[in-house]
Amino acid sequence: MSALTGGAKKTLKAAPHCIIHGEIASRTGSDGKHYGIKFELRLPGAWNGKLLFQGGGGLDGFVAPALGAVPIRTSSATPALMRGYAVVTTDSGHPTPTPEFGLEQQARLDYAYQAIGKVTSVSKQLVFTAYKKAPAHSYFMGCSNGGRSALMAAQRYPLEFDGVIAANPGFRLSRAAIAEQWDNRQLMNIAPKNAAGEKIFANALTQEDLDKLSRAVLDKCDALDGLKDGIIGAWERCKFDPSGLDLPKDKISAIKAIFEGAKNSKGEQIYSGWFYDAGVNQPGWRMWKLGDSQTAEPNARNIVLSKGSMNYLFLDAAATGV
Repeated sequence: MSALTGGAKKTLKAAPHCIIHGEIASRTGSDGKHYGIKFELRLPGAWNGKLLFQGGGGLDGFVAPALGAVPIRTSSATPALMRGYAVVTTDSGHPTPTPEFGLEQQARLDYAYQAIGKVTSVSKQLVFTAYKKAPAHSYFMGCSNGGRSALMAAQRYPLEFDGVIAANPGFRLSRAAIAEQWDNRQLMNIAPKNAAGEKIFANALTQEDLDKLSRAVLDKCDALDGLKDGIIGAWERCKFDPSGLDLPKDKISAIKAIFEGAKNSKGEQIYSGWFYDAGVNQPGWRMWKLGDSQTAEPNARNIVLSKGSMNYLFLDAAATGV
C-alpha cells in the first residue's frame, strides 16, 4: 500500500520490537456488516520516549506496517521505528479500501476523524503499560489522505499531538471529488474509439501531445525563476495559454478546462485549478490523469480511486468533515 500512504518501497531490517494488533469498538454496523477500528502498534526495545501516528492513504481500509517511513517516495530518511519511536497505524474503522462503508454513519465518522482520537488514546495507554511512562512527545505524520488526517488531528485533537506533518493533504474532499470528475469528463469527451467503438480513455492525450505541452510550458516559463534549467521554479508566475499549441481544437479546449479547474454553470470556481508545469509529460501525470489501459476499462487513478466515492461518501462528505 505504499502507493497510497506515500511510503517508500523498501525492505528494511529493524531492531527487536514488539508488534501489537488490535481492534477497537468491534460491532455490527447498521448495514449488517462487521466494523471495528483495527490498528498496529510497534514498540521498539530501545524506545526514545516518543509516539508517532502514521497516517493512511486513499480511502484507508487497510492497516499499513507501522514503520513511520517518511511519506515521500524519494526520501532516504530512516523510518521512525528504527530511530526509536513507537509507531501506530490504523484502517480508520472499515475493512476494505473501497467506499461502501459510506453507507454506515459511524464508519463515516471514524474515517473522517474519530478513529484518530480513539487509536491515539489506546496507543498511549499501551505505551504506558509497556514502558511504565507516557510518551514525552507525540506526533502525526501523513501524506494525501494521511495529510488530511494530520490536519484533522491538529483541528480535532490539538492536545494529543505536539506536532503534525501534513504532506500533500487531501483538502475539501467533497469539492475535490467534483473536480476529479470534471477532469475525467474533459478527457472522456476527447477519448478516441477503438475498432469496437469503445472509447479508450488513456489515449485522450498521447505522449506526443503531452510532450508538446511540456515543451511549450518550458519555453514560456522556465526562465521566470532566473535560471533556464528545465525546471519551472516560479510556477505561480507561469501565465501559459495553450491556444497556440499544434493540437486539435478539442484537445486544447480539454487542456484549458482541466488546468482552469472545475466550474459551475455560472462559470464560478468550484475547486482550484492547476498551475502549468513541464511535468505533464511525466509518468506520474499520466498515471493519475490518463492511465495506460488500452481497454474500455480505464485504470487512471483519478477514476479507480473515485469509483463509487461520489455516491457512497463525498456527496454529503461535509456532514462528517471529510
